Amino acid sequence: MAIFDAAYKEFKESENRCRICEKEKSEGLQLHIGFICSECEREIVQTDTSEPVYQEFVEKLRRNNISGIYT
Repeated sequence: MAIFDAAYKEFKESENRCRICEKEKSEGLQLHIGFICSECEREIVQTDTSEPVYQEFVEKLRRNNISGIYT
């Protein structure tokens, strides 16, 4: 059970760490993959899909799409 306790503790500590900019923020979206701050959300939405930075957003989100079991 120590593994689950450690995983849950890590999850709670990083709960408001943005999955894009990796900074602790207080406002944003809590998604299945984790937290995305308001600034990054706005930048993602306003970025055209043909821009190279958009693909970077997609890759960061894809890397963070790792599900865990937290009880």
